[in-house]
Amino acid sequence: MEPKRSNLQTDVLIIGSEGAGSRAAIETAGEGLRTLVVSKGFFTRGGASVTADMDINVPSRDAKAIFGLPGDPADDVESFARDMLEEGKFMNREELVLAHCSNAARSVKELADWGMRVEGLVHSPGHRFPRGILSSGRSMMQTLKKKVEESGVQLLENLMITDLLTERGEVGGAVGVDTRTGDFVVIAAKAVILATGGAMRLFPITTAPEELTGDGFHMAYRAGADLVDMEFPMFLPACLYWPESMKGVDFPYLFSVQVGGWWLNKFGERFIGKWDPTRMERGTTRDVASVAQAMEIMEGRGGPHGGIFVSTKHVPDEIQEYCAEQIPWWRNFIYGQFDLVKFGLDPRQVTYEAGPACHYWNGGIRVSQKGETSVRGLYAVGEAQGGTMGANRLSGNAVAEAVVFGAIAGRQAASYAQDAPLPCVSEEQVTEYRERAYQALARENGVDVFDARKRIQKAASEFVGPARDREGLTSCIKEVEELNKEILPNQTTTSKRRACNREWVMALENESMVLVLELIARASLMREESRGAMYRRDYPDTDNGEWLKNIIVKQGDGRAVLRTQPVVTSEVPLPEREKVPYMIPTWEFDKRF
Repeated sequence: MEPKRSNLQTDVLIIGSEGAGSRAAIETAGEGLRTLVVSKGFFTRGGASVTADMDINVPSRDAKAIFGLPGDPADDVESFARDMLEEGKFMNREELVLAHCSNAARSVKELADWGMRVEGLVHSPGHRFPRGILSSGRSMMQTLKKKVEESGVQLLENLMITDLLTERGEVGGAVGVDTRTGDFVVIAAKAVILATGGAMRLFPITTAPEELTGDGFHMAYRAGADLVDMEFPMFLPACLYWPESMKGVDFPYLFSVQVGGWWLNKFGERFIGKWDPTRMERGTTRDVASVAQAMEIMEGRGGPHGGIFVSTKHVPDEIQEYCAEQIPWWRNFIYGQFDLVKFGLDPRQVTYEAGPACHYWNGGIRVSQKGETSVRGLYAVGEAQGGTMGANRLSGNAVAEAVVFGAIAGRQAASYAQDAPLPCVSEEQVTEYRERAYQALARENGVDVFDARKRIQKAASEFVGPARDREGLTSCIKEVEELNKEILPNQTTTSKRRACNREWVMALENESMVLVLELIARASLMREESRGAMYRRDYPDTDNGEWLKNIIVKQGDGRAVLRTQPVVTSEVPLPEREKVPYMIPTWEFDKRF
């Protein structure tokens, strides 16, 4: 029996409902546009935004002047932008950085005015000044949810968008499946905003929720959009590798940098001094820390569960207790409502085995400072967009990016949709996409979806972690070819029911994950240097002479076509065009913070 089909129309379709998507929806609805937001899961209970701990960066002077927090009046937009560019290893698109820094305080004040709690200010590694306004993802999403509901936005939950509809190089809507009923949904839209987050679930150890499998990257790529900086997935260092049930949980990192913890290899050596002897554990940025930890593990100096060791036992109990009381999300050694003392994970008593976990996507869909992609009528915001963070994201910039560019892209999409006609839906496209979406359900015999997922994640873990080399990247590309030839076309589900079939959803996600895996490998192989979140063991220097340029990828004739574009800045001077060691701190870390 053919699946039921639903046909919908709207002015602006927003794919992704959380921080970036919600903020964009508030903007488009405020301009009087019919706005439809679709969520792969449940609104405010999926995606990364609600899980944020979180700090939101604004210029430190604005933290003082606007929020009454102990900010530093010496900081300004230009200083903030300089830190982002320097710590992003100059891969950032300067116009995006300036838009981010110029609008951050205004965007956070809006959230506070709408009801989001503000709990303090933090000075995070990589920042010259304290810029991180403390709140929580839960508070932010409760605030945005209320505002979205007041705005009259139409919301559809548990709708997985699989493809964008296009006509003559313009976007015309999207198609997907209602995962509760198995019905096929066709949405005609004048403008589409992708707020689909990253692809962190490509990796077996991650801090990210299960929805983040690169769907937006896949959709945009297939629609003809440019992607950029895909070689720079971000890893968070010192996340739990053991116990098994808590892999990827980030509290060892968060707490150790607050109290001055040590990262040790199996010989008890503080190895970070080989990589960042000035800033050490407490001040080094997360890209360098992840590379350092990955190298210890790869070179056989890790622990029995594949990680390094995180210890705060040398820090007096009184200091640990004081710090735990001061940190809003970690009071009385309770993290995320999980009592560490009760469950035998008291940081005063336990040394954790931990290591890098995929945490964020620095690259993504290439956009202008207005959120426009290279496909007319298509916009990308938040973690789905590429270019803002460069080769490394500083702590506190993810949520700021989501709300800043959510508002910007929302306004631009609304302006575009005001004058655009409602597109005609191509039935030929709809038929093609529907048939592909239901293939795994129709196939009686084939490759188990869960086995396929494990194989994809194993390849990501082995070949495209923080440290890579030509041999591994070449092997990864061969594995991708095998996955595309033998695995993806033959996936099958045990259950053939359409309603609430998690296997089916995973089969669709696996296609996105394999594409992202390929793009990381091909871009990493092309970039013959080490920079930011990517360390090439066979090219250990940062080559500013040859590689002050972004790698842009686009689909052409059914394959990935890569090109480079030189980095250009006007406000912040680029470094000298020479080779330098992978990590040279750009400024002296202030150990007093």
